[in-house]
Amino acid sequence: MNKVLVIGLDGVPLDLIRAWADAGEMPTLKRILSDGASGHLRSTMPPTSAAAWSSFMTGKNPGRTGVYDFLYRQEGDYTFAPINGRRREGPSLWRLLSDAGRRVGVINVPMSYPAEAVNGFMISGWMTPFRSRDFAYPAGLMRDVQAAVGDYHIYPQETFSEQRKDAYLAASHEMLEMRTKTALHLMANKPWDFFMLVYFDTDRILHQLWHYLDADHPWRKGQLPGDASEPIRQYFRHLDTCIGRLLQEAGEEVTLMIMSDHGMGSAHNMIVLNNWLLESGWLHLKEGATARIKHALFQKGFTLKNIHELVDRLGLARHAEYKALYSVDAILKRLFLSFNDVDWSRSRAYSYGRHVGPLFLNVSGREPQGIITPGAEYERERDALAEQALEMRDPISGKQLVGKVLYREDVYHGEHLKEAPDLILIPREETDIFFGLSDFGSNTIMQPMYRYSGMHRDDGLVMMMGPNIQQAQQIEGAHIVDLAPTILYAMGVPIPTDMDGRPLGQAFVQQPAAEIVTRPAPRNGANGSNGSSGHDVHNNGNGQQRTNGYTREEALSVEQRLRAMGYLG
Repeated sequence: MNKVLVIGLDGVPLDLIRAWADAGEMPTLKRILSDGASGHLRSTMPPTSAAAWSSFMTGKNPGRTGVYDFLYRQEGDYTFAPINGRRREGPSLWRLLSDAGRRVGVINVPMSYPAEAVNGFMISGWMTPFRSRDFAYPAGLMRDVQAAVGDYHIYPQETFSEQRKDAYLAASHEMLEMRTKTALHLMANKPWDFFMLVYFDTDRILHQLWHYLDADHPWRKGQLPGDASEPIRQYFRHLDTCIGRLLQEAGEEVTLMIMSDHGMGSAHNMIVLNNWLLESGWLHLKEGATARIKHALFQKGFTLKNIHELVDRLGLARHAEYKALYSVDAILKRLFLSFNDVDWSRSRAYSYGRHVGPLFLNVSGREPQGIITPGAEYERERDALAEQALEMRDPISGKQLVGKVLYREDVYHGEHLKEAPDLILIPREETDIFFGLSDFGSNTIMQPMYRYSGMHRDDGLVMMMGPNIQQAQQIEGAHIVDLAPTILYAMGVPIPTDMDGRPLGQAFVQQPAAEIVTRPAPRNGANGSNGSSGHDVHNNGNGQQRTNGYTREEALSVEQRLRAMGYLG
């Protein structure tokens, strides 16, 4: 029986790895590139971790998983709650393998909370509530890990700042070593046919230190002269040795897959869509005294973004992932200008989500105070919003901000299509990011990035090596939904007919049968691409009671963590 080892490198682009491998800094990954198959891996739309990892583990597009972002709009109001595995549609890869009698080991995969009762063992990853006690299976697993490895923690214990750079990097190396030792101990002492480990800190380091790699980044003006990349390269050299240790433990007969959920690149500016909707008349504020006062404070700079920056300057962001520096959505709505201050009887659209620009119409029967009638009026309003979005400009430079508008049905398909954004805006410049899961996180439409100098890109990576894997093979056209069926094929487990992906047959010496490769559903709704389609609008110039999977306390904890990390800012 063929064993499969999957190593996830969250947020890592292939071109970065190739460059460092060619420079001799990552000999383990250089060998995999030379002796195996590799290529770019298309992520979901948007290319964010919650959506991408959900699609990885199910082989399905977000229209089928129902996971589009970190949070989702709750029924009956305009507040948002963190998502987790209980809201995801579709069985996980490890569930399918367990049901087929394969023994699995899964460590630190984002969106895998709560840990499932698998045929083997499991430790959940990112999006696990801080105080959770059900993040591992079986129940005694963590006692074993603690005895063998020492303290195990899911989340990092330092947040990056220039003042605490050394402490942040030391904590990142410690986390890398702890995660690797845990995996090695379990690989050596537990039976497994499928083993998966995700290194999530790769994402955090590239988010927060991308300006160390990019000499032209705006953050570098007057700072970090010359080549500043060594701290990142040192971390990735350490990562390369850790991967080598995992391969040595796994043995030569294992089929290896290394993958990332999305890529990363330079981020210069952030676009706040709700400010544009407010200025364009799609959103209207209430006329009462509270809304007027909050709006006046908002205009003077009382915003979540400015509070974040103040906390950073005061040095209070240390251990931010563990401390509730900012409160939850319902409290923030009372403190800052928010959807609580919107007059929904006059508002036709709003935005919620990040990276790309998600736009939702305020639809009767779908939104709690919807005013747009489904059918002809909906289509008319959606077309008007799409056309107007293409004219969005930077108020200072006058540059056009949106390069393309996508309609949701041309990106997604499935039973959860109705939960998708009605329109998706693609920025004209890839260094511009539609940023924030807050209602009005900042008081301008366009402003320089803060907290993160790097943000996600569409293409991650996939690398494979093993007895039945082609050598020096380029993998073309791979998408993240293809990985689950590829792993099932490699392990001889039937591929469910409702998966959107197909096995990456080009990677294998012994090719999958033609009917396996061509069987899945049409992929126009799975590929997350920015390519044209019939509906695209182009610009010619370019224990407690649980609610949806979390207890109330857990939901607050996760949201606090997301805000502290800057994801909701």
